[in-house]
Order: sequence, then structure tokens, then C-alpha cells
Amino acid sequence: MSITNSFFATVFLFVTFITSSIAQNSTSQCVPSSCGDIRDIKFPFRLRSDPQHCGKTGYELDCQNNETIFHYKSRKFYVQEINYTNFSIRLLDPSLKNQSDNCSVFPEHRASYDAMTSLIFGWLNVDNDINYVNCRGPINSSRYIPTSFCSINTTATFSYFVVGEILQASDLAGGCRVETVAWSSAPGISPNISSSLSSIHQALGYGFELSWRRDFLCRECGRDDECVFEDNSDVATCIHYCKEDTPVSERTFGCKVEYYSVFVFVYGGIAIGALMLVGIAILIAVVVWQCKRRNLNTSNDDVLGNKASSSEQNC
Repeated sequence: MSITNSFFATVFLFVTFITSSIAQNSTSQCVPSSCGDIRDIKFPFRLRSDPQHCGKTGYELDCQNNETIFHYKSRKFYVQEINYTNFSIRLLDPSLKNQSDNCSVFPEHRASYDAMTSLIFGWLNVDNDINYVNCRGPINSSRYIPTSFCSINTTATFSYFVVGEILQASDLAGGCRVETVAWSSAPGISPNISSSLSSIHQALGYGFELSWRRDFLCRECGRDDECVFEDNSDVATCIHYCKEDTPVSERTFGCKVEYYSVFVFVYGGIAIGALMLVGIAILIAVVVWQCKRRNLNTSNDDVLGNKASSSEQNC
């Protein structure tokens, strides 16, 4: 069985190599695109107007009014930067593009891990939650940065920015509640560092980063493979596993071949064994029949007086 699995694994790797070689030849013919300030849009990203083979599924960008737009899980973001060295993309909520000096603008999309995480993108600098907080009374704490919110009536409340993740009501001062949350990957913003209102506005306008490192570097791995990185490197290794709890219809081609090969060899071995037994039985029957026929001829020769030696004629 180990030889069989090795054979099918070799075939699977060969097919994968040929496919990846064809894909690389196709992508090498793609010319980088540009839109607004994003001047180098290339694989795995592409504009929707570019050929499909120039990018991966899930990495499509739009160019609208000279702005690079990324639609992600029905949400719209402005692309601020694509870094091909550390495999990151920096996105900005549309409402936070132009902050007001008189009040703080709410984000169009409330920051949500469930809404933004996927198999493609992971997080960078996930600590930088910027919370929009309203309180019934004034809060005397350096953690609470006074402001006023543009989108709601704050005459009867006191408005603040609070940097850092707030998991429950006890993480806030009494009488306060979180109106919404935005993210920022701007350097210098941290729950442990005192910030000014202007630095918070700059951080909101900076946007937040998502990493596409794992999805990109592990693109040669199959659905049932485990992608492992060497320490402090971008070298990815695919370790092939065929998971027993995965339905056969959802398994990769290689795992389907490996799954059905077990049945082929088990039932094929039974069939071959049965054919061998039938063949042996037929052979024995033929030998016995020939011996009886030869003995019958010997008896006839004896009647005619042409007796031959039993060692030569009898079985």
C-alpha cells in the first residue's frame, strides 16, 4: 500500500507542477496596472478590467474616479497601499478618508473580526481598535481622548476616543458605551501610549492592514494539505494529508484517487485470487482428464497386444 500511495502522490505532484508551470507562463505575460496612487497592481491582485489569469480569485480591485477600490464581503474600502515585500494591503473606510477638524467622523463600516476575516486575509496590528465612546458624565482619564462626533447629537453626552480592545462593559468607565469601532495600523498608536485628538484622526485616515502572506505562499497546497513555514522565512512547505472526516465528494483529486485505490486493490486482489483458484481447479481437471484418457488408450493397446511399459504410458 505504501508503494501505491507513493505512486499516486508522485502523479499528483507531477500534475500540480505542470499546472503551476502553465500558470506562471501565463502570469509572466501580464503587465502591471495602475489606478490613482496605486501604481503597481500585479499578481495576485488585478483590476477587473485585466485578464482573469493575471490575478487570483478574491484579489480583484476596481478603479473608480481614479481611486482603487476593494470590495470585501459586501464592504467597500479604498486601497491605500499594496506591499509585495511583506504581503500586506492597507485599506481605508470610505467615511474616514477626510476627517473634519470640528468633529470626528464615524466609519461607514463598524470594525468586526467576523466581517473581515477569511481564508485569504489575516490580520496585522490587530490591537489598534479605536473606540467611539459616549459617556453620561465627564471622564478624567488620559485613556479617554475628548472629541465630538459628527453623526450624532452629543449635547447631552460626553464623547471620547478610547484606543484598545474593549471586550465587555467592565472595560469602560461607568455610564459609558461604545457607539462604534474603527481599526488603524498606524505606527505610534497603542493602548499604552497617550494620544492626542489629531494623532487619532491621522491614525483613522491611515487605515488598517491585512496580510495575504499565507494564502499567497501556500497557493500550491491542496485543500487537504497543511502549509508549514520554516522559521523566520517565507519558505512554505505543503504536507499532504487525506483527512478521513472529509466527504469523498469534497476531497481533492489526489485524495479521491488514494481513497478509491484502496477499494481497487482490495477487491482487485480478491478477484485475482478467485481467478487463480478457478484456474488451478481447471488445470487439475484437465490433467486428470488427460491421465484418464491416456490410461484408456493403454488399455486398448493391451487388448491389441501392444502393451507398453506402465512407467511410460500410465500417469
